[in-house]
Amino acid sequence: MERVLQGEEMDQINALYDQALNYNGKTIYFPVRHHSPACSYHLQKVIKTYQPEVILIEGPTDANKLIPYLVHENNQAPFTIYYSYADQEALLDDEKGKYTCYYPFLDYSPEIVALRQAQKLGIEAKFIDLPYEQILLHSEQGKGIHEKYSKKNYNDDYLFDRSRFIQSLCQKENCRTFNELWEKLYEVDGIYQSTEVFVKNMLAYCYLSRHDYTEEMLKEEGCLAREQFMAQEIQQAMNKYERVLVVTGGFHTPGLIELQSEPLPKLSLKKVKEKDKGTYLMAYTYKECHQLNGYASGMPYPSYYQTVWRHISKRTKQPFEASVQYYIAKFGKKLREIEDGVSTADSIEAMRMAIGLAGLRDKVECSLYELLDGVKSAFTKHEHQQPLQALDPLLVGHQIGLIKETLDMPPIVTDFQSICKKYKLHIQTVQKQEKVLDLLKTKSHREISRFFHAMAYLNTDFCFKKKGPNYVKRMDTNLVRETWEYCWNPTVETELIQHSVYGGTINEAVSERIMDTIKRNSNESNAACEQLVYAALIGLEPLMKKVLPAVEQIIQQDGDFYSLVDACHHLHFLVKESYLFDIEQSPYIKSLLIQAFQKAVSLVTGVANVPKDDENRAVEAMKEFYTLIIDRDLPLQTELFLVQLKEILAAKEQNPAIAGAVVSMLIGLEEWTEEQAVDKTMSYLFATGDAITEAAAFLKGLFSVSRDMMLSNQMLLDGIQHMLGEISYDMFLNVLPELRYAFSSFNPLEINMIATRVAHLHETNVDSVLESQAIDEAVIRHAKALDDEARQQLLDWAILK
Repeated sequence: MERVLQGEEMDQINALYDQALNYNGKTIYFPVRHHSPACSYHLQKVIKTYQPEVILIEGPTDANKLIPYLVHENNQAPFTIYYSYADQEALLDDEKGKYTCYYPFLDYSPEIVALRQAQKLGIEAKFIDLPYEQILLHSEQGKGIHEKYSKKNYNDDYLFDRSRFIQSLCQKENCRTFNELWEKLYEVDGIYQSTEVFVKNMLAYCYLSRHDYTEEMLKEEGCLAREQFMAQEIQQAMNKYERVLVVTGGFHTPGLIELQSEPLPKLSLKKVKEKDKGTYLMAYTYKECHQLNGYASGMPYPSYYQTVWRHISKRTKQPFEASVQYYIAKFGKKLREIEDGVSTADSIEAMRMAIGLAGLRDKVECSLYELLDGVKSAFTKHEHQQPLQALDPLLVGHQIGLIKETLDMPPIVTDFQSICKKYKLHIQTVQKQEKVLDLLKTKSHREISRFFHAMAYLNTDFCFKKKGPNYVKRMDTNLVRETWEYCWNPTVETELIQHSVYGGTINEAVSERIMDTIKRNSNESNAACEQLVYAALIGLEPLMKKVLPAVEQIIQQDGDFYSLVDACHHLHFLVKESYLFDIEQSPYIKSLLIQAFQKAVSLVTGVANVPKDDENRAVEAMKEFYTLIIDRDLPLQTELFLVQLKEILAAKEQNPAIAGAVVSMLIGLEEWTEEQAVDKTMSYLFATGDAITEAAAFLKGLFSVSRDMMLSNQMLLDGIQHMLGEISYDMFLNVLPELRYAFSSFNPLEINMIATRVAHLHETNVDSVLESQAIDEAVIRHAKALDDEARQQLLDWAILK
């Protein structure tokens, strides 16, 4: 590190080092990067040498109560401290938002290593940072961890990644990313350095990275308030103990040392009600800890670095190279199991390449990035073009933490357990259980169904519906039984804890999430009405009453035809099936349905000339809209709708598929006779030139509603026969997909009836029509290519002109 620094900078860093790592002093400041094995390695050595009386660790103070459980032998990493804050008193802004944050720990995280060492040696240890809600209150909106509706992490390594110094250092060291730079200078080289050299290099890294930030920027991020609070905690410890070890993220270390020599005014903290905040310990996963999966702090690839840490702890001679060798062998074996053509020789070559690259990159031994490059070079073949996609999951890992001992659980977990006990659902086993529910006959079955739907809505991984009606997607709605598969696993409670910020019970959490979703989709009536269906399935009648005015406003503001059609169908379902869900708000919902219908009717002409790519969606929307109109139980005014349909047909330019759908609706509404519809269809089927290709699209729209015409009208069949006889082979290939789509509207019995008539037309039997083996498309294309080649040869020989 010294080779890239100027003399003046090194003087300042040396002074910082003298204050940070003084074994004879009252306080040692040890800077860390979160989830760094090298930092943990040297931290253990400092603890052993310094023998502190207390270890102060960066982390919100309201998690101190969880320290005994963080180090409990029955709890296995990865795990995380989960923080939540509900801004019910509008201390942050008028929106009264929900905020959550995660503080993950891996076995090699310096913070958990310090806590475990403290327990082992009988040393007091505690967290000294601001509570989570206070960090939010001292940060600007959108800065640091002050962001709603996002999975935020307490750690703050992102500040380093943004540093201009780090970016320029990457270029100087020929490293592609910040993580590659870090591994080269601090992980691989780091474990071969003395602790004194390592800490000095860490301080240089922290000091120069921090210099890119103005005081105003640090204030906006909440750093200054946090450091002032931590400095106060350090001062109190120094008044009580003779040897104090301070372990914080490296970005804060220079700031804390600077504050050590200054008088500290007491930081003003706003009072927050206990019920509005939560701090819980819960299991976590390697995948969630992986930085490249959206985790904004700490080392990536946790499984790889767990292997490195294991080798370091076992004092393996070359821990990084041993880890590279382990994963190359493991990855090669995995590829061979799927017959991917990777040999043992390829694995040897990948290892040789990794070692060679380490030498070229001036590294003591190869590690992660040499592993990635070596595998990419040696394993990439024509059979397997992207080996890194398969390697990533191995390096990330699938480990899930386990929490057997903890202080308490949030009320939502207790609510889950009590509901399972009430309905005798087995959660004392990890075996999958099956539950068949009769929704009409048994009240308790309806209640269990609501509970299952609530757990599924929260994505808790507790239950899965195998069979039964899907009222949201409007599938199998004639069924009245549901078959659910459920199973308890550790992630169920983890997911519930993450939802605790939304309420103390499952229904409260679902209600809050539904309201949040409606609020975030304030321009989409279909999304808002879909949430009403979820509310009905879960039995949240009070919530429906509360949100219906907001849904009404969304409908009035929505100008999208497709969205309104979907909204109509969601509302129609709630009106028609109100008896199934005991919906008291049915009259209000019915009025919303009429409003959505009228708004959608005014937008019908907007789909008259939709682009080709959108026509299938438009036809389906028109078809769904038509099903509402023919429901005689709904007081829907169809006069304007009929006027709009006729305007579409009168337009100079019209999409043929939409025109076909409009004709079919006019027949159903008895505005057109079948003879008029046949005449319109014949104008497409007997068109000339390229216009005849539009006939297939017209049929697609026509059959979406009026299938009876094809079953009863011989002229229609004759017209289709004429069209197929007139178009060229290339034209036929172009219209074939739309013809298939058009006839997909018919059920098997109707297809058999059409086949009988087609067989009669061609003077053959129906079996030859229905059961003849289709020619593979590849064969057809090959035959066409041969035909084109022969034709060209005949032209060359002047046999054809």
